[in-house]
Amino acid sequence: MRLQPLTLNDKPIFDRYAHQPRTRLSHYAFAPLYVWREHFQFYWTLFSGYLCLFAKQADDYFMPLLPVPSEIENRGYLNVVNRTHRFMLDASRNPHIVRIENVPQEMTALFEKNGFSVSLKETEYLYETAALAELRGDRYKQQRHAYNAFVVAHPSAELRPYCPNDRDECLALYDRWRERRSQKYDDPIYNAMLNDSQSAHRIGVSEAEALGLVGRVVRINEGIKGYTFGYRLNADTFCILFEITDLSITGLAQFIYREFCKELMDTYNWVNAMDDSGLENLKRVKRSYHPCQLLPSYNLLKSL
Repeated sequence: MRLQPLTLNDKPIFDRYAHQPRTRLSHYAFAPLYVWREHFQFYWTLFSGYLCLFAKQADDYFMPLLPVPSEIENRGYLNVVNRTHRFMLDASRNPHIVRIENVPQEMTALFEKNGFSVSLKETEYLYETAALAELRGDRYKQQRHAYNAFVVAHPSAELRPYCPNDRDECLALYDRWRERRSQKYDDPIYNAMLNDSQSAHRIGVSEAEALGLVGRVVRINEGIKGYTFGYRLNADTFCILFEITDLSITGLAQFIYREFCKELMDTYNWVNAMDDSGLENLKRVKRSYHPCQLLPSYNLLKSL
């Protein structure tokens, strides 16, 4: 199997194959994978009419998503999955690392019947866009109060489109946010995640237009105090990739989230806020916005 390094120039090819109207899992898009390029080497190939994406870390391969498009009704598709899995086993030093990630729940039964085992990778949070934009009813009382308090305290604040000149301010904001989070939580795993995500934010913010990201910033007294970036997953679903705010400003997180969703609600019915990274505080926040659906994704593995 002949692999090619994944570059920004390959995005049109990726988009053509990976567009999947039937799934709302966030990773079936170019941007959320490519921003991690400093942590993984990404390669791709076309095999039997399917785009196969591989990630390599040290001497081992895994696939961050199924071969696309995921046509489980096609009898040849299972053969493609088996062949790519065999390629990874043969090319990796540590075969227990080999896996295929981000498999939708509705596809797991087919693979289990054909010799794969599945394990839960993560759970993503899906919301109705209009509910996040309107914040109606008692269940959103806390978020609505924080939003209103912010608007009163900062009447000049506004959500503006991100432009390349905002890059340095956004990255400086991330550094301040990371430092404050690191001081509050001394868990080494959490701090390693903060360090890893720094490069992902830098790549996303710096190459937003080429990646197809939609970015917004919040300015207060001409200084950037928050930013958010996301991308179109399919015709009715938008994914929030990043959201960073000045943690000293009460209500800013609620403001930026609601204002962005107000823009999105005329185009997208659903917002995918991705997973909670296994962090209890992030899980509480995402659950407090009352997701309409939890989207589990799975890893495919085979016994050696």
